[in-house]
Amino acid sequence: MGFYADPLLREARERVNSLPSPSTAPSPTAPDFSQLADAVEKAIKAALIESHGSLPKQHDHDQLVSICQSTGVWDVLPPALRGLIKEVEAFRLSSPHTASDAVNESSREQLQKYFFAARRLIDYMEFHVIGNDSVLKRLKVI
Repeated sequence: MGFYADPLLREARERVNSLPSPSTAPSPTAPDFSQLADAVEKAIKAALIESHGSLPKQHDHDQLVSICQSTGVWDVLPPALRGLIKEVEAFRLSSPHTASDAVNESSREQLQKYFFAARRLIDYMEFHVIGNDSVLKRLKVI
């Protein structure tokens, strides 16, 4: 793992590992989705920071799809992980009332699938982007 990315990846993992078990939380809550969104954002930004040493101001925002597309991360992601990023961004951009309704309609199983996908994204960013110099060098973080 990279020197700069280590703290962000560790924090992202802590967020997705802190999902309550199905027996303790019968229905998903908005904070669960917020944890997921934060973990996804941290994993993406960890790769950018590892590539550049810091996160330039133009990439310090919540529009994850835009960040990925403008830096080249989008090109190295598999379609399933692109879909996760789109859904996380849609959740974040929705109003608090809409997000709350979406959470109430979602099942615990669906939330667990999102958290599983987020774990895959974190691993993918660590091993296939940050851990692969040829991919890391292709990122355009300027």
